[in-house]
Amino acid sequence: MQIATIFDIKRFAVHDGPGIRTTVFFKGCPLRCWWCHNPESQLPEPETVEIERKVDGRRVPARRTYGEQVGTAELMEIILRDRHYYAESGGGVTFSGGEPLMQPEALSELLRACRKAKLHTCVDTCGHVVATDFERILDDTDLFLYDLKHMDPLLHLKYTGTGNGLILSNADRLLEAGARVIFRIPVIPGINTSDEETGRMISFLEERSDRCREVHLLPYHRIAGQKYSRLGKTIRLPEVKEPGRKMMETLQKRFEQTGLEVLIGG
Repeated sequence: MQIATIFDIKRFAVHDGPGIRTTVFFKGCPLRCWWCHNPESQLPEPETVEIERKVDGRRVPARRTYGEQVGTAELMEIILRDRHYYAESGGGVTFSGGEPLMQPEALSELLRACRKAKLHTCVDTCGHVVATDFERILDDTDLFLYDLKHMDPLLHLKYTGTGNGLILSNADRLLEAGARVIFRIPVIPGINTSDEETGRMISFLEERSDRCREVHLLPYHRIAGQKYSRLGKTIRLPEVKEPGRKMMETLQKRFEQTGLEVLIGG
């Protein structure tokens, strides 16, 4: 039995794939996106931080640990609790993060167990992983939610800490292998919303539309401020505002003009 380091489990999730799902969030990520809304996911090991709690109206010092190590058998017990809801809604299990493929042995074991239990499986990935790790989970993964953050390699490096070459080549490997892939684009105003960048995204998707026609536009949000403070991390985009409804609908229409199926949100 493998041990997975996770930082959250969300039951009854509805934005991480079809139907009602359980989403397991793995800890550890190879990217350092400026807009990351789960900064507690970045380091691979559990982190304990000093916080304050309110007790009887007073603030008292306390500690909070982000992340825990859990055996795959225990995780499967949690996942299987809601198998009735998966069956009724066409849902299943999503492995997210962080980056779940940073723990390929545990992920592979969980996917095989889910396949044995006849559960729909989904892997939410940034794509910046060893190509052979995708190969080992391909047969046990029904759907990949695949992030596209920026098409410009230098700006991708600036805003995420890595280039996008491996990410794009892995995307093509998955499509060529016949995997079902939905590309997901975080919409960050002023970072990847220019006409030029939108055009590059659309061109990339159009060239692969015979194998993948669905794209999700995920609006940036600023809900992670307290997490950054607790972890002693700096918010890299303090001035960026959340995209409004008009911006999201305008982007949606531009992508749809090419014949793509576009959903705002997951």
